[in-house]
Amino acid sequence: MELIQRRIEDGDTSLVDSDIIEVFLAWLPSYNCETAAEGYFSFLTSIADYRPQLIEPLLKKAIEPVYFLGYDSSEGIINWVTYFADCADGVYKPSESGKLWLTQELPNYKEFIERCLKEYISE
Repeated sequence: MELIQRRIEDGDTSLVDSDIIEVFLAWLPSYNCETAAEGYFSFLTSIADYRPQLIEPLLKKAIEPVYFLGYDSSEGIINWVTYFADCADGVYKPSESGKLWLTQELPNYKEFIERCLKEYISE
């Protein structure tokens, strides 16, 4: 994932969106839910500005481990992510622009997060 992240940040346009999504969905940053969520959100925020069309498919996966931590509302998910953005001692850490995205842009996806949670709850 780090190689993909670097390539996107360097402006590589040869990467196909569907391939990035496939690799992201198969990636397991950790067996621990909290660390897995940190990894997913860290990667998501690093490429959000470069590939905004990937935000929703990646966000759906990123919120899954947070849901398994017991957060079952969009407000709860956003609060956990805000905590993650401010936390200095995680395994995965968002960049400064990633922190900004998490605290300012993620709340715009509140309705999308609610739809994903409804899907998870009905499974």
